[in-house]
Amino acid sequence: MAWSFKIGRIFGIDLRIHITFFLIVIWAAYMWGVAYGRGSEGAIYGTVLILLLFFCVVIHELSHSRMAQHFGAEVASITLLPIGGLAMLRKMPEDPRKEPLVSVVGPLSNVVIAAMLAVVYAVIPGKVALETPEQALEVITSVSLQGLVAYLLFVNVMLAVFNLLPAFPLDGGRVLRSILAQRMPYRKATRAAVAAGQAFAFFLGITGLLTGNWIWVLIAVFIYMGAEQEGAGAEMKSVFSRLKVADAASQDVKVLSPADRLDDVVAIVLHGYQEDFPVLEGEMVTGILTRANLIDGLHRCGPEARVGEVMLRDFPAVTPGALFSEVYDMMNETRVKAVPVIEDGRLLGMVTLEHLSEVFMLLSATDEPLLKRK
Repeated sequence: MAWSFKIGRIFGIDLRIHITFFLIVIWAAYMWGVAYGRGSEGAIYGTVLILLLFFCVVIHELSHSRMAQHFGAEVASITLLPIGGLAMLRKMPEDPRKEPLVSVVGPLSNVVIAAMLAVVYAVIPGKVALETPEQALEVITSVSLQGLVAYLLFVNVMLAVFNLLPAFPLDGGRVLRSILAQRMPYRKATRAAVAAGQAFAFFLGITGLLTGNWIWVLIAVFIYMGAEQEGAGAEMKSVFSRLKVADAASQDVKVLSPADRLDDVVAIVLHGYQEDFPVLEGEMVTGILTRANLIDGLHRCGPEARVGEVMLRDFPAVTPGALFSEVYDMMNETRVKAVPVIEDGRLLGMVTLEHLSEVFMLLSATDEPLLKRK
């Protein structure tokens, strides 16, 4: 994910922090230090408290990830955001009956953490009785061991309950999608789950506006956008999983040689639609010149520079038998916009991000198969 950096690796999964995560740390320091009037001690306490809370979030996401790995899925990373964590899976278990297990272990981990914290809370010496909501609020906002344990206990319970709501892309929404997918096509199940998630987000957002609860509004926005984004991604993978590269790869591809000048390439780009070019020496593909490489090369080396000086020599490639879903995942993972199709060292065509979008729009227009298999 853009604007994130790696802080570690566990079980083969990169742990990353999004730059916006520090906003929630600053907020916690402000709330306990200034809003609750606890001073510098409160600011440090609030920072430690929010870091412990996000340690629980990491456990939540690791629970999802380990269960997904158990079923053969590949997990690329876990990224911490201000609103929680996000596990990036390269591949989900194909059996919809396994998705509920992957989904529920996250909230279950919060229930286990809450149970452990309840035991700790029970043995805290000299704790203040929580007989009224006002006393509970006073304890939770205090700088004390009781306040720390009570806060983490309360939030873990809320995380478990909230994530089990049947609103996609929350865990409960994924369970709903898996149940529907056992009774209808996966694409239709995803659409229904997305609609349910966005309806919930709309209701939550309106309620937040009417009550002045802007946190609810923010959560509603993230749920709505998350449902739309994940729904689109799931539908794209569903369409592409039925399509091989040989069925729809672009074969009308202009090629370059390492000796071509960059200003000649500019002329080709200005008079056509192609922006990414395979570079051949003889019949062998030795590089890729992307639009970004071309612009960077013009800035650094000038228009008389040669393609071989600025082209990518380390690039992904696919075979005609690869699925379009694999190409889509490869592009997301490597952040490339063009992938050559190669067989026995020979170039057969190209798949670009724009071509993927065009193929998706055509094939997703109907649930009927448009390509006749021989």
